[in-house]
Amino acid sequence: MTWKALALGMAMMAAAGCSLNRSDFGRDTFLARIGGGGQIIEPKRCNLRVAILSRPLRDEAINGALWSVVDEQSIAPELRRALEVNGLRMGLITGELPHEVDSILNAKAPHKVEPSQFEFPDGDHAMIDMVDTTPEVSLLLNREGRAFGKPYKDASGWFRVTANHDGTSGVALRFVPEIHHGPIQRAFTALPNAGSYAPQQFMQKDGQQEESLRELSTTLTLQPGQVAVVGCLPEASQSLGSFMFTHAEANSDRLLQRVLLVWASREGTNPSAPASLPSLLPVDPPKP
Repeated sequence: MTWKALALGMAMMAAAGCSLNRSDFGRDTFLARIGGGGQIIEPKRCNLRVAILSRPLRDEAINGALWSVVDEQSIAPELRRALEVNGLRMGLITGELPHEVDSILNAKAPHKVEPSQFEFPDGDHAMIDMVDTTPEVSLLLNREGRAFGKPYKDASGWFRVTANHDGTSGVALRFVPEIHHGPIQRAFTALPNAGSYAPQQFMQKDGQQEESLRELSTTLTLQPGQVAVVGCLPEASQSLGSFMFTHAEANSDRLLQRVLLVWASREGTNPSAPASLPSLLPVDPPKP
């Protein structure tokens, strides 16, 4: 087939209105050519549904009924021990929540718990605020087998939760506890370059010092119908778990205890039905 024939064929297709633009498939959608056809593939995204329940310290619902159905064996023994000595506990629930916990989650107003929603690209993270800023606190930390006390000023507790697609249906959640503390400081952080030869660009960022306890990072892989549970050992006073999951009730000296529940789902795993693409067929030029 000559180049003239190919050009004529393409011109005929254009005249018939056979055009294909990226905008035809949405801003965040990509077209993958597979053989002679194509598929519309959505970018991978993760959705988190996060609920924080608050009850009186040592409440039976979140210390007995809840943890009686949590699989804590999904965490390696050494890591589980490191969490425990820092007053933390984590695990998975498969299926329905216990009735006592479900009643707290779905209580009538004004006590109804409204879960937060996070949606972001696969591999990105959400920041979950567990503790309001505390003017002064002294924590007993156990890091790499060494116990020591450490004071903080203007401290708050967070979990950095990174989500990734895992296997055919799972979402791997990596929980990293962080302590943000000290005065607000101004810093400059580098922005990703647009290209290999683009000049380095920076953005201004105001924030506190962030202490990330990466040795306590824990990954839980959730399948459909599972929920991640993160809480504390209430008897471990002055621990990281006590700091992040217990607090004083407003206008009272009564202590409250929290528990974190995280559900996860994913998008962009399965491509949609194949899209019909115009095929280039040889066309003989018309005879003079």
